[in-house]
Amino acid sequence: MNLNKIFENLGPIEKKIHISWKNKNILELEFNIIKNGIYNLKNLNPDYSFEINDDNDVNDYLEKNLSPDDFQLIKKKHIVEKTDLWRLLKIYNEGGIYMDIDRLCNIPLSKIIKKDIRCALPTYRDFDFSQDIMISCSKNIIHKRAIELNLERRRNGEKRIVYLGPDTYLQAVSEILINKQIPRENNKNLFNELRQIIKQCKYLKTFREEPPYNTIMYQGPEIKFDKKGFYKNQGVGFHST
Repeated sequence: MNLNKIFENLGPIEKKIHISWKNKNILELEFNIIKNGIYNLKNLNPDYSFEINDDNDVNDYLEKNLSPDDFQLIKKKHIVEKTDLWRLLKIYNEGGIYMDIDRLCNIPLSKIIKKDIRCALPTYRDFDFSQDIMISCSKNIIHKRAIELNLERRRNGEKRIVYLGPDTYLQAVSEILINKQIPRENNKNLFNELRQIIKQCKYLKTFREEPPYNTIMYQGPEIKFDKKGFYKNQGVGFHST
């Protein structure tokens, strides 16, 4: 597949930041994970719109952007599962940046999104494509394919949250890059090959992430990572991201 051909007619990455959390007042909270994460993301990028979507917003968006039958398949699912699909729809329809609430940020988007870049595809070590950060213009074929796979698998009765989320995203990316769906497993040689393919496309960017302190969005000193305390404060299970 000719990646340059695919992306050359797409527009620049829209200046929109999409966040999802149960409460919209989280920027006011005194947690390191917030102050060194989405708070920085907002303040380092004043030329971007910044939107926090609560659970009702996520539900409403899914209902408006899915067929009635497909919405019924996810209507009663946990918000974590809903958000996995919501972020794909949001980025495909509107473009911009989605970032999970527990990611750190100290790098402005202007340092990441250089001229001609239409999509960033960082990898989680040599295991996966990072699904908790999405940076893309709208109408990206990768997100379109991930949405299609997610819905196809739901229609076929698939219920595993991780498979529908991270696995499906990985397989959508790999299908576009190398025309093959790959499993989530440590494979240094394969991911080196995938990163090289990405680097050869003038419209794509990648980064080998070692979270939380060496990622496409944050490269710096360790901080007191108070994720567990923040989740407890918010009444959310520690692993619910």
